[in-house]
Formats: sequence, C-alpha cells, structure tokens
Amino acid sequence: MTLADGQPKKVAVVGAGICGSLTAWYGQQLGFEVHVYEPDKQKKSCSFTAAGMLAPMAELESAEQTVYQLGMQSLVLWPNILTSLESDEKQPSIFYRDSGTLVVSHRQDEGVFKQFVNSLKNKLSDDFSNQCAVMHQQHLEPELKPLGTSLFLKNEAQVDAHQAMFALHKSLQANSHWHWQQAVEIETHHVNGEYFDWVFDCRGLAAANDIPGLHGVRGEVIMVNAPQVKIQHMVRVMHPRYRIYIVPRENDNYMIGATEIQSDDTGPISVRSTLELLSAAFSVHSGFAEARILSMDTNARPAMLNHLPFIDHQAGLTRINGLYRHGYLLAPAVVEKAFEELGLDVFTHLAPLTEAEHENCI
Repeated sequence: MTLADGQPKKVAVVGAGICGSLTAWYGQQLGFEVHVYEPDKQKKSCSFTAAGMLAPMAELESAEQTVYQLGMQSLVLWPNILTSLESDEKQPSIFYRDSGTLVVSHRQDEGVFKQFVNSLKNKLSDDFSNQCAVMHQQHLEPELKPLGTSLFLKNEAQVDAHQAMFALHKSLQANSHWHWQQAVEIETHHVNGEYFDWVFDCRGLAAANDIPGLHGVRGEVIMVNAPQVKIQHMVRVMHPRYRIYIVPRENDNYMIGATEIQSDDTGPISVRSTLELLSAAFSVHSGFAEARILSMDTNARPAMLNHLPFIDHQAGLTRINGLYRHGYLLAPAVVEKAFEELGLDVFTHLAPLTEAEHENCI
C-alpha cells in the first residue's frame, strides 16, 4: 500500500480541521493535486476552539508515552511548518512562543501537584532534569500570587490556533481545489462519486459512524482581555477535576481553559465551568478581576477509547482521527506518520531541519 511511485497524484482530503488542513497542506508540499472537502460551512471545528498548546510534558502525566513521543516530534515540526507558511509574503505572521509552561498549585491542591511531579519523574526518568525544573514560581512569573513551589516545563510552546488555521486555509484555497459541501459520501478511492488516487478522511466526530469507539469529549474555553496581567509563560493550575491553563496571547489577551467532559454536547458553556475557569485564573492573579470577556467557546473533541490517535489504511483510503485534546500537539507528527506509512517522506519538502532536530524526530 503506497503512494510513492513517483507518478502525479490526485488526492482528496475530507475535513479541514487542523488534522485535515495539515494533511492537505503536506499533500501540496509533495506536489499532489489536492481537493479539500469541508462539510461544515459554519467553521464549528474544534480546531477553532483549541488553545494551540504544544505541551507534551504536561500531557504525559495522564497520557501514554506515544502521545509524548509524537508531541516532542511535533515541537520540532511546527516551527518549520510556520516558516514555510510565512514564506508567502501575502501570509500574515503567526503567533508562536516557546517559553515553556509553569505548573502551579494552591496549598489545598498540593497533593495533586506532588502526584503530577512524581508521575513526570517516573515517566521521564533520567530526562526529567533536562525537561523540567522545580523552582519557586515567582522566579519566572513575579506577578502571580505567592503559591510556593512550582514546576517549570522548559521546552513547551504554543501556536495561535486561529492564526494557524487561517494561514493553512488561505494556502489551501490558493493552491488546491476547495469544496464546501453539506454532505460528503466517502468510499475507497471516491468522494461523492469522483475518483481519486487516494482519499484521506479527517472528519473528526463526523466520522463516528465509520470508526467504532470514536466519541466526543466536551471542552470549554474563555478568552479574556486583561491589561493588568503581564504573564509571559503558559500557566497550568492544578485542579482536582480539570487541567486548567492560562495561555498568554498578543495584545493582553489570555485564553483560559479547559474543561474535559465525556460528552459530544456543543451547547453554550455552563455556569459551573465558567465559575471554575474564571475563579482559577483570579486565584493566581487578581488582575483577572478587571478583565473583559471576549468569547466563551465550547466544542467536542474526537477521541478513541484509549485516547490515542487513530490511523487506519485501506486500499485507496486513509482515516486519521482521535486526536482528543491533543490536536495541535499531535497533528504534524500524526499526519507525517500516516504519510510515511504510505511510503512518503515529507521531511524533504518542508523547511530544512538541522541534524540535531532530525534526530529528535526519529
């Protein structure tokens, strides 16, 4: 099963979330004739709700080693993807910051914090000291309320999800065939009856009928403008129920999220979640009391029962799904893995990697 015989290829990608968009964009880099089918005209993809955190160490506490390894690979790939996108002078710059994550806790949640630290020590083993540093939180973020010991995850990053998606879509609309459809029928080698050399199904939850075990995990986020807050690092606040984060963006904007509820409900954010998220932000910085709420978004993220990404190949059809809450963290590496399993090497078509970076991806 291969796409790598050197002949021109006509491929279809169904779904234009972060997974589908990167699949189509990689296809462009490989010189394919790419057709993108996006059934959702209202852009309700969970990729527009995401915080864009590239945080493999923070996720390792509750995730498999596979997620960590793919996440570390994506950390290397993202800067090259962004450089390639921004090489088009018509593309605006995409916000990206690799200043790491600060993990903090209140006294009543110190047990949760210690469990988090011990879990990372066990899973990272000898690499813990290279990736993490136990320190007083005010060494990095003096504006935060005194919370005592914190854990600094040195090598984590973030990308602005909206800017990345708009840049990918702009590139795809300029260089591929873009189809807005209400309904899409997928078969091996075919989309809506049209023949393709290969079809990539990246529909997220819309593919639930075709992928046993695929289900929704509801997430809720709040974007605020807080001129009185000057946080430079992503902050994770230990919470007994959620992994709450505060992600600094441009122009004094901060994304606060995210709940994790086993449901495919995409209705408005609940009062309980709103209070928990905003209270967590205020509890670490009083400047959030005067912040202005810009948006409150919800969505359902596609997940498999094991919370691992799903790649399935058939003759003429590849399904990529189940990125759970790790969409931006995993998408570059997962899509690359899917292409490699089809005999394609996308490394040579992106901005060049250093020898050390390439080694980190292997």
